[in-house]
Amino acid sequence: MISRSVHTPRKPRRDVRAVLLLCALAAVAGPAPDWADAATGPLQLGDRETEALRPVALPAVGHLHPAAQRQLGEAYRSLLAVARDPEAAPRTRSEAYGELGMLFMAAEFLQHAARCFRNAELLAATEFKWPYYLAHVLRRSGDLGAAAERFGRALALRRADPAATVWLSRMYLELGRPEAAEPVVAALLARRSDAPALRVEAGRIALAKGDYASAAAHLEKALALDPEAGSIHYPLAMAYRALGDPDRANRHLRRRREDGPGADVRLPDPLMAALNGMLRNPQYYRDLASHAASGGDWALAAAHFRTAAGSAPEVAMLRLSLGIALERLGDVRRAEDAFDEALRLDPRSYEAHYALGSLLARSGRDAEAIDRFEDAVAHNPNFAAAHLALADARRRSARIASSLASYRRAIELEPGNAAARFGEAMALVLLQRYGEARERLRRAAAVHPGRTEFPHALARLLAAAPDDRVRDGAQALELMRALVVSEPTSAVAETMAMTLAELGLFGEAVEWQRAAMAIAARAARSDVAQRMAVNLQSYLRRQPCRTPWRDGDPDLVPGPLPVPGREPVR
Repeated sequence: MISRSVHTPRKPRRDVRAVLLLCALAAVAGPAPDWADAATGPLQLGDRETEALRPVALPAVGHLHPAAQRQLGEAYRSLLAVARDPEAAPRTRSEAYGELGMLFMAAEFLQHAARCFRNAELLAATEFKWPYYLAHVLRRSGDLGAAAERFGRALALRRADPAATVWLSRMYLELGRPEAAEPVVAALLARRSDAPALRVEAGRIALAKGDYASAAAHLEKALALDPEAGSIHYPLAMAYRALGDPDRANRHLRRRREDGPGADVRLPDPLMAALNGMLRNPQYYRDLASHAASGGDWALAAAHFRTAAGSAPEVAMLRLSLGIALERLGDVRRAEDAFDEALRLDPRSYEAHYALGSLLARSGRDAEAIDRFEDAVAHNPNFAAAHLALADARRRSARIASSLASYRRAIELEPGNAAARFGEAMALVLLQRYGEARERLRRAAAVHPGRTEFPHALARLLAAAPDDRVRDGAQALELMRALVVSEPTSAVAETMAMTLAELGLFGEAVEWQRAAMAIAARAARSDVAQRMAVNLQSYLRRQPCRTPWRDGDPDLVPGPLPVPGREPVR
């Protein structure tokens, strides 16, 4: 006779709970078995090996970023705490194992991830995501048979899941079993005929079975649903080749050659997408930020750089990149704070000195900017951009002689730098070294034959330099004949007036000066037109111009560097 106590409902549950708790403690704290022992073949529910949880240990994580190391350590300690809690429900422990497994998977610790997912699955046998993640781990490890079994188990729990359907089909095809894949895909395709990924799988299955007409029909439909999925062209070409249609086959092969392998067909997979941002790896967020910046989405770039900097607060370059993104958004104050923080972390960062100096220059704070640019070239004497920025800031601050040395260093480092060559010439003009300026402009025009600023500035010197030894009206006119056609601006018209006045053709000079003033007025620059009136009065009095550039002329006073645009962000 069987005792009634055997049938008491509460006692077995307490026993099972106690066993699971002991297993969890042993699994977390015990030594990790070899991988060969932990994942040999498909794991069926009810097998002897599923009756106990597998030991989970923290792997060697020294190669990971410290932020990722900390995250894995925190997740492991959380698992220990849950495993030691006698009140923790099996599903709670399942989630703890699963979340640690996801981190392991994101960090490519596949063996450790497999143990965690097996334990999570044992503790919550009806949860879809644990066999699904385990299937991907097994797939990445090369055990396609076990991966197919686990994808099948996941699909049994969520029969209409497109991602599990497609991945199970792919495993069967890799294993050479298209007959097993066909009913899996057909069942969902009957309900989701507009899903391009399912159409592609149906086409691949048909190809494997030798049903080329069906393959072509499915793949054409997939391409119509997802025209950007260039990866469809190759199997479609194979289908048409087998059908004896070389024209269509060659057309798709040509598309593949021209476009490359192409993008894969769209397959919504929220669980796998969740892994991408799970591990707090600064490189991941920096890559996202750089991608956003390359597309001009500076708000998103700043958000990702802020996340990356928060996960790696000791990395100066991330603060620098955050500052660049913030300034691009117009948040100058926070950008300056980010640059300051980058320099606190790495006082020798010439890039951070340069970025902060550029921001200060754009804010009209040239005295502070000069200090930063000087630090930049001190830490990197070969930083041509910083030498040029330093030269411009010094020229704006009337430190002309020192600016000349910086321009010449920039040219020495980058002989093809047109801005440095023009700046050097204008610095010589400000120093009233007109003969040297003329020769520099002639040399620059030869180095940069397609740039009009050099022949234009040279013509002004030849027409209006105060030094009689520099002026040559005939040469100026020769230069201006081409410029007035290619550059019909108010500045060019004014230079033509200077040239004609130097040649004694004052009537024509008056006409050109009036034309220059009219162009400026039409451009809503009446202030410029008023300043031009001084030269007009001189020509009316038959007096030539002896001031090539007025005070404050943009050629003499360089503007600050533009706000960073879409250049690559580090």
